[in-house]
Amino acid sequence: MLVNKENILKYIPQRAPFVMIDALIDANETSFESSFLIEQDNLFLADKCLSESALIENIAQTCAAGFGYVATQNGEEAGGMGFIGAISKLEVLGTAEVGNLIQTSIKVLSSFGTIHLIEGVARCNETDLLTCQLKIVLA
Repeated sequence: MLVNKENILKYIPQRAPFVMIDALIDANETSFESSFLIEQDNLFLADKCLSESALIENIAQTCAAGFGYVATQNGEEAGGMGFIGAISKLEVLGTAEVGNLIQTSIKVLSSFGTIHLIEGVARCNETDLLTCQLKIVLA
């Protein structure tokens, strides 16, 4: 684990109750991995299931943490603002409930300056819940 729950806020701009990532497990120039435990007080629960929009946000925050961590390794600052420019190839394949651990994997497909095309997968118990591509713009 590269960044634990106690330090994750150094790498993402979000604050409670909108934090959808607990730990950054791995990060390099081309891929990131995170984990997130769904707790009872999560803002994005409906009938104890996490919403699809929360899974997209989890993927985006995994990108923020990953890009932020890589930036710090290059002597730059982390925790800057970023924006989702587009969502494409979205597939919702399952749901997760309170107490489930979400494991998210990101692959950076291409980059042009501060614009990145990524492919994200949110999983629970080795089962894909949501996959998509995001265009992420770092400010």
